[in-house]
Amino acid sequence: MSASVFAQRWWRSFTGGRPPQLPRTAGRGREGNSLRLRVWASFVGRDLPPSRRGMAPTYETSAGLSRPALPGDDPRNQQRASPLAPGWFELPPLLTGGGLTASGSDAVVLETSAPDGRARFLVRRRDGLRPEYSLELVLRDVDAARPTVTAVEYTTADGVGQVLLVPVARGKVGPPASYVRLPGFAVGTAWTASAPAPVTSNTAWDAATVAGSVRAALNEATRDAWRQVAELVRDDLRGVIEGELA
Repeated sequence: MSASVFAQRWWRSFTGGRPPQLPRTAGRGREGNSLRLRVWASFVGRDLPPSRRGMAPTYETSAGLSRPALPGDDPRNQQRASPLAPGWFELPPLLTGGGLTASGSDAVVLETSAPDGRARFLVRRRDGLRPEYSLELVLRDVDAARPTVTAVEYTTADGVGQVLLVPVARGKVGPPASYVRLPGFAVGTAWTASAPAPVTSNTAWDAATVAGSVRAALNEATRDAWRQVAELVRDDLRGVIEGELA
């Protein structure tokens, strides 16, 4: 194949063009993808899904938040190249430990929100022999007439996967919020979260995850949210919740 013919075919692939006799394809995913990603996709002959960057994660769209790994990518970021499950989104890592805090006090060292703005995540740090981190989850524009649960997933510095279920229920004062411990969380930890979902009788969780999540509760509002969750889930999970709250 001559260089000129190859160049013409590559340009049609890159710009989404095609010979008239061929059916329309995804056009190498031109919509919303970066120039670097489109050039790479055209070179290897791969179609990319349209970028959904900036869209609120829904059960229909959030699986498209990922991207294929590119040549030269940092291997430490390969986890982010894997597709996220529907309803999940990435949260920014804590980049620095922040300044020292007064003994016994918590300082907000990271504040971020879900893409749709309905959930706010505030990471707090308490200094000691080893810094400890906690999470305050605040909801807005969410019907909290019945409890909702947000799942938070990350890998600790020791390489142990951690999943926490954070229930939020309407309180007597202020917006719905909960406050939980983040065991093993540290500077640079990559973490993801799910959109708040209402609890129903069909909700199914792993019993060990539920037990660890209840133990992570740091205030009475969070424990009360777990009591409301216990009234809605199946008997075996209700027993786990009530046992950890006793």
